[in-house]
Amino acid sequence: MRTLYTRIVLTVFMILLLSGAIALLVSNVAYYTWWQPTYSEKTSEAASTAVGYFSNHTDQDESALYTFLARTGYQLHVVKADGRVMRYGGSFRDESIDERTVTSVREGTVYEGMRDYPFHLFLLGLFDNEVVNTYGFPLEGPDGVDAVFIRPDLSAQIRELHLFVGLFFALLTGLAFLLIAVATRSIVKPVKSLTDATASVASRKTPRDLPLERSDEIGVLARRFDEMARTIETSEQARRRFVSNVSHEFQSPLTSLTGYASTLVELTDEKARPYAEIIRDETTRLSSLTRQLLLLARLDEADISLEQDVLLTTSIEDVIRGLSFQLDQKGIAVVTDLDDMTVKGDPILLAQVWMNLLQNAIHASREGGTIRIKLKRDERVTIIVSDDGHGMDDVTRAHLFERFFQGDASRGTAGTGLGLSIVHDIVSLHGGTIQVESTPGSGTTFTIQL
Repeated sequence: MRTLYTRIVLTVFMILLLSGAIALLVSNVAYYTWWQPTYSEKTSEAASTAVGYFSNHTDQDESALYTFLARTGYQLHVVKADGRVMRYGGSFRDESIDERTVTSVREGTVYEGMRDYPFHLFLLGLFDNEVVNTYGFPLEGPDGVDAVFIRPDLSAQIRELHLFVGLFFALLTGLAFLLIAVATRSIVKPVKSLTDATASVASRKTPRDLPLERSDEIGVLARRFDEMARTIETSEQARRRFVSNVSHEFQSPLTSLTGYASTLVELTDEKARPYAEIIRDETTRLSSLTRQLLLLARLDEADISLEQDVLLTTSIEDVIRGLSFQLDQKGIAVVTDLDDMTVKGDPILLAQVWMNLLQNAIHASREGGTIRIKLKRDERVTIIVSDDGHGMDDVTRAHLFERFFQGDASRGTAGTGLGLSIVHDIVSLHGGTIQVESTPGSGTTFTIQL
């Protein structure tokens, strides 16, 4: 995929090429329309003057005349009376000329090859160095009539000008391309800043380095974006406070309700016990939900110290012991391969990560299944949690870390849809990444790097 910077540079470069082609075409048309006859007439006048001078003021030495014309800036293709071809001045790229034309010139007919040179789309006749693009005239000498074809030797006349013009346009093109690249970077840089700012807002961070001081359209866009980001941040803070306050207010009565409901289960008779168990289970679920909402609110505030040393092996083993009852209920074995290593972070939050992942694996595993936990250090600290359960499809995996998303509702889960979202937020808070690999029917593997 091409970047905006590449697109702009290539677009301007193509504009330069197209402009050059159009300019060459227009100049070509102008030459063939207005300047070609004049150019031919000047060559004709020079040839007539040379013939007159040769007839009246020389010793009839054609070779001397041809050499003189060559040294004054012309190139000549001379077909002698005996059929020999002589060349003076610069060589022609193409020396082919129709024999009938040569015969016609010897008989006294002037050849107007320069004036009648046909139009070529991108080939300027002025520079086409061919014998057919010459002025032809007869010259009668002691040995007969020569057919002389003459044109200015541009390479000899304006060699230095060619070098100057070539160097000028090479430098012009190179510097123009370089300056276009630099100027384009100055245009793209603030756009990139805005792109980075959108990524910051998407990850619930404050955007930085916005080009607010600019007075052009990009500056206006940056200021509007900053206002939008501030509005979103204000709304987010209000939402977090609301969730935190409501969850906190719910937590105390729910804790009491859970205790009373558990007591009610033990005290009621067989007929009422199922209803009491439903009350107990639902209040327990609501209590768990409010605790997770409080934890999310704490994570959103991001006012958390991550400077404690956390021994990962101990942290993971403590969580496994805490879940031993649930593991025994389903007969699930936990196989660990843990290297001793320490990271900086919050021990309570990291324990919550292992807790949520293991509970998720227990729920997904079949009776008598196996959960594997591997801890290793490569370039980063890597924790791998895998199960051999029912797995998940691509749609579920794509939304797995979204809040309140439950991909397996058909299995009758009593979850809240917040567990893996909390895992993702805690790992991100610690500067890490989490990835998931899963195939329906073949289990799931979570890989965390810190």
